[in-house]
Amino acid sequence: MQIKSRIPALPGKSFFAMNRWFNKMYLAGLLYHPDEPAEAIINITSGKPTFTPDECIELNRAVELMFANHGDKVYDVGLQYFHKAMGIKPEHFEL
Repeated sequence: MQIKSRIPALPGKSFFAMNRWFNKMYLAGLLYHPDEPAEAIINITSGKPTFTPDECIELNRAVELMFANHGDKVYDVGLQYFHKAMGIKPEHFEL
């Protein structure tokens, strides 16, 4: 039996695809800072890794590809979703 990954596939190299990926991560409650390796993300409540080893591979590849295609724009898009998750509504909040 194959277990379905919680990590959304990066649907392409476009800016829209990156935005969509962050939205799916936001909706799944799986946002994290893209500078951190996925293996370093720990669930505060349980003290256990948030992601499985296979999910870490998927996440690290997706983030690497986004940085290769969009550079620092990864931070701009990710920050918008972090703000949304925290209930912060900047004046120019656009998604």
